[in-house]
Amino acid sequence: MFHDPELPSPYDAIADLYDLEHADHDDDIALIRNIVSVVGDPVIEFGCGSGRLLLPVARDGYAISGIDNSRAMLARAQTEVDKSGLSDQVSLVYGQMEETLPLSAESFGVGIFSLNGLTHLSSQERQISALTEARRLLDPRGQLIIDLFNPTHEYLTHLASHPHFEDARTTPDGTEVEKWTHRTVRSSTQQIDTRIWYDAVDTAGAVIRRRTAFTLRYIHAAELTLMLQQAGFVEWQLYGTYDLDPFEDTSERLIVLAERTPS
Repeated sequence: MFHDPELPSPYDAIADLYDLEHADHDDDIALIRNIVSVVGDPVIEFGCGSGRLLLPVARDGYAISGIDNSRAMLARAQTEVDKSGLSDQVSLVYGQMEETLPLSAESFGVGIFSLNGLTHLSSQERQISALTEARRLLDPRGQLIIDLFNPTHEYLTHLASHPHFEDARTTPDGTEVEKWTHRTVRSSTQQIDTRIWYDAVDTAGAVIRRRTAFTLRYIHAAELTLMLQQAGFVEWQLYGTYDLDPFEDTSERLIVLAERTPS
């Protein structure tokens, strides 16, 4: 099903290129599948995109709902769901994850903010609202999973140093796609103004450019624990890898597992 408010998304124009870029990213999938197997379904993913995580969870036999504010991304997810024969297990909802969603309270066992999804809300207020909505939707056994980059000084300095050539990939028709980014880090608000260019170079050498822009808000570990407390969560653990190694100053990831009620 689709809930269809009038919500623009910076991903609408680049959905296919985003999929091309992330087609091979599966570092987090084993962790998600393991947690779902322990806690049980239904599962909800906030910022599900085109279904990178939805499909593996559904293939394991679990019911999962995906929330996103990009029509293009959800359309791609629906296509893959239909092709995989998983329509009875996957529900797609079009909406903003920080607003009250058209879903019943205490309906889900596991909630997921995957791959920096929470940072796409560009203020602390909106991020806390999303966490609060996640808690509303989780049932008493509820487990929340949050996956963020760790905003070390070194990493933020690298992001803001100059325009970056990220990578190049080739589409099935032989077109090479180069990704370029430029970021401005504003430490006073913990925001990263991000501009992305995708240059598609066909076999004749012609270039077609598509671009998008958005603002991220990074979150430090100590701040995130206070935000979870304000949203109503009562227990949480911080990890630095998808293997659940301890979170350290130099960890690349900030992985949080939070409980809705005391264990």
